[in-house]
Amino acid sequence: MTRRLLAVDAGNTHTTLGLFDGSELRERWCIATRVPRTGDELWVMIMQFLRNGRTDDLKLTAVSIASVVPELTFAYSRMSAERLGIRPLIISVDCVRSMRVDYDPPSSVGADRLCGAVAAVAKYRAPLVVVDVGTATVFDVVGEDGVYRGGIIAPGLQTGIEALHGKAALLPRVETVFPSSVVGRNTEEAIQSGVLYGAALMIDGMVEKIERELKAPVTVVTTGGFAEILQPHCRRMENIEPNLVLEGIRLVTDQQ
Repeated sequence: MTRRLLAVDAGNTHTTLGLFDGSELRERWCIATRVPRTGDELWVMIMQFLRNGRTDDLKLTAVSIASVVPELTFAYSRMSAERLGIRPLIISVDCVRSMRVDYDPPSSVGADRLCGAVAAVAKYRAPLVVVDVGTATVFDVVGEDGVYRGGIIAPGLQTGIEALHGKAALLPRVETVFPSSVVGRNTEEAIQSGVLYGAALMIDGMVEKIERELKAPVTVVTTGGFAEILQPHCRRMENIEPNLVLEGIRLVTDQQ
């Protein structure tokens, strides 16, 4: 029987849900991460998604959760066990069979980072760098030998904008859009330039420094909510994969 997997990528800002029918991603939903949520709330929401997508005839047979929000890990686990009758897979480094993790300690690597790296290696040639541009801008590095080597964590675009607004009384909150020129003609444009052009240049610069450290060219795989905004301004954003973590959740589940 074909496995029908509900893949849950619970991040700090957004939670992405994917419905896989075998290896095919049939539906994808993105919701704001809100804590607390109860298992009953999540069940009602997921059932509504399935009905609206006309996929409620697909009986779920597996649930896998990659979460960096412990409260949501518990809520989705409880929903899966009590409402769906499915014991969920909580993804951790112990679940990753296809890639050695050289990190100190390995258990501290976020489940979403692991899944992204697994999916990238499955589709692209190592060495590679996964760049996830979300709440944080995160780089994950996989060496030519397929070993997860570690990464870089920097503030994300919206995080930077909110931090400037929160810490400086006269700086406004601005939209996450590129200004027409690097040199801002007003305060709003100056903040946008600093945050967005700064992020684009950081990504290009970090990738070049990683290549020098590895002594090899790398493939760059990009995911996250701001990837498409940044791509036109980044020389090294070669491959955008919006469903990278969901695909990684499926692949890790397949390894069990």
